[in-house]
Amino acid sequence: MSRKSPSLVEYFAEREKHKCGYCKSPDTNCSHGMWAYTLKVQDYQDLIDRGWRRSGNYCYKPIMDQTCCPMYTIKCEALEFKISKSQKKLMKRMSKFLKGELKKNDTALCDEFVQDDSDSRLMEVQNCAEQVERARNNATNIDVSLIADTLDLRLPSPTNSTNSQSITESSYSAAKVKHDTNLTPMSSTSKDYKSGMGVDQSKPPPKKAKIIRLERKQNKLLSMGKSTTEINEILNQGKSIAVGKTLEELFHEENVGQKKLELRLVRTSPMSSEYISTSQQSYELYKKYQMAIHKDRAEQVTQQQYTRFLVESPLQEWVPADGPPQGYGSFHQQYWLNNQLIAVGVIDILPSCISSVYFFYDPIYSHISLGTYGSLREVMLTRQLNKLVPNLKYYYMGFYIHTCPKMRYKAGLRPSKLLCPETYVWCDIENCLPKLDKEKYSRLNEDLDAIDQNLSNDITQVSVCYNRKIIPYHIYKKQAHSSADEDEIREYSHLVGTRCARNLALYRR
Repeated sequence: MSRKSPSLVEYFAEREKHKCGYCKSPDTNCSHGMWAYTLKVQDYQDLIDRGWRRSGNYCYKPIMDQTCCPMYTIKCEALEFKISKSQKKLMKRMSKFLKGELKKNDTALCDEFVQDDSDSRLMEVQNCAEQVERARNNATNIDVSLIADTLDLRLPSPTNSTNSQSITESSYSAAKVKHDTNLTPMSSTSKDYKSGMGVDQSKPPPKKAKIIRLERKQNKLLSMGKSTTEINEILNQGKSIAVGKTLEELFHEENVGQKKLELRLVRTSPMSSEYISTSQQSYELYKKYQMAIHKDRAEQVTQQQYTRFLVESPLQEWVPADGPPQGYGSFHQQYWLNNQLIAVGVIDILPSCISSVYFFYDPIYSHISLGTYGSLREVMLTRQLNKLVPNLKYYYMGFYIHTCPKMRYKAGLRPSKLLCPETYVWCDIENCLPKLDKEKYSRLNEDLDAIDQNLSNDITQVSVCYNRKIIPYHIYKKQAHSSADEDEIREYSHLVGTRCARNLALYRR
């Protein structure tokens, strides 16, 4: 595998309160920000697990105990996903539409999936407009491939890595060997172990017919997408139970309609030929969506703004042999209805998850709730990729804001977890909602003794990019003959965590 460029970021210590895209208050929203010149996918995975999120190349982290509308990172456990009655109803509605049996004047389901976080993210970029423009100018002058990672200057650490993706690649190989689900489908070689084969000490003893039948039933339930807990409950009842249709089965039923809905996954960074050939259609669809749903003016929705927001990405393309077929990085999942582009899901495929960035669609089709439908499709894509990459098993939905009614659809994808803003552990959303009913900001983690395990006050090992070399902070301080930015470095280190502070290179002039 070719040498990967190091992850390179620039932290913006300057910040001020600005207009909130949710409650519309003029000066109550505040966050930390930084510009990512380039990121390895594992490094970005680590960042979003500390509450960061990207908008194009701009990454931001809400100041949870100060901002007016605290934004909690939310993820759905896709392998354990339980479809609700309303979600089933929505999918049946889509099936009727594809069969030509649904009319626009039919009573429509309320589409809860309105991308209300777009305003907030654009506000974040505008709030740091000067710093962002400076970073863009720097990007044209920085050749990341020429930056030398001076390994001999780094302090030893068991968790340190100058190529986190190489470590991730080997961990995936190990994960495939160690994949220890209690109900793993039996290998076809088990069919060789039958009675009547003769005594052979080198072979396992023949299996009883009862055990073989039990294994077959386990495999069947696994193929239907049932979780380990659900399968155990079914088997322990000792009788055949009618099993509800899985997400995969419900989507499969759509294929018999008169109208053809096709999904295409195209890489956007670097731009693939598939994306380039459809980029104009994608932009026109985005413009139509923003003007109809978010009431943007035509002059606001420029092609440059669209490209910077939803096409440009700091994530490095990575296609390991044991990863997803299309590799890791940034993609558009396009929805084509009879060869017409009607919706686009902007997603990042990361080592542990699919991360939803944005979703936009043709407002003409609002009556079929394309937003909510798209979120179910992305859950299913996560489940499909998990069959090839066991570690990839979560669907990240961005931020959940309890005070925003349009966010409630995210809590409806179960089971889901929220990230504790103080200890960075995941907490079941059922336990979090009562806390958020009382206070808009909450620690979430019920263990009062728990602390942030990925935090250190030792900033000597923070990686810094200075004069095209990646060196520890204590070496940089000697070479730059200054410690004036020590407080800024310490703040940055606390926000990204010890692991990222070592693996990311912090740009210094």
